[in-house]
Amino acid sequence: MFGNISSINSNILNINPLISLPSNTASCLKRPTAEEYNALASLYKNKKLNKKVIDCYSKALLLQESTFGLLHKKTANSYNNLADAYTNDGSRAKALEFYIKALNIWEKLFDLNHPQIANIYGKMANIHFEDNKLKKALHLYKKALDIKIKQLGEENVQTANSYQELAYFYASSNEYELALPLFQKAVYIRKKLLKMSHPDTAISYDNLAICYYHLFKYEKAYESLDIAIQIRLRIFEPTDKILLTSRKNLKEIKKHISRRKKESYFSFFMKLFTSKK
Repeated sequence: MFGNISSINSNILNINPLISLPSNTASCLKRPTAEEYNALASLYKNKKLNKKVIDCYSKALLLQESTFGLLHKKTANSYNNLADAYTNDGSRAKALEFYIKALNIWEKLFDLNHPQIANIYGKMANIHFEDNKLKKALHLYKKALDIKIKQLGEENVQTANSYQELAYFYASSNEYELALPLFQKAVYIRKKLLKMSHPDTAISYDNLAICYYHLFKYEKAYESLDIAIQIRLRIFEPTDKILLTSRKNLKEIKKHISRRKKESYFSFFMKLFTSKK
């Protein structure tokens, strides 16, 4: 069943020097900075050109390393950016390699309970989960959540994200009883902070509905999915694909509710009939 780059310095778009330019002219051209490579990477990311994103972030990383050295937050950020790019490209082994490098720097620069470390734990956990290394994934999901609760508090969007990720883990392992309270916490936080007109709040209600459905709590599943639909109706057009799918799922849940009621009535009358005998 279930920022904004409006204009970019023309020098960025001409990263490779033109061979036809005289040497004295070429030497006058401004060399792209790490920030410009990062900006260009963001542009390519929006266009889903993953290989070009990787290339730009790799060049930015080299510049950050040569400028700031290995033990600097800008270098760590570049490792993290490159890891994200490899993740989006489906290269999980390379992504994990660069997340670990970023993590090693953050651990030396900051307290081990720094939120940035928690973010990397979460990303590494996702990779381990995809690679079916479930024990490693669970350990890191829990560490990430623990850090965020301590450093950011319960009522924080990042904490809600960690609750959601840990809940996904349990739900994917069919441990819906463990997933349910985590999804409920994510819903509570997002509803309070993001309000009832945010896509992430709708996603949380979707997940809650799925969890209730697999626990055979169809009325609660119906209620949660209906709320998710109402949120999306405020944001998207009625023809939105997710909305259409959600409405189909809502009808399926309603069938389960009707079937259960019929079974309940049948059971009730059978008991009456046998008791009269």
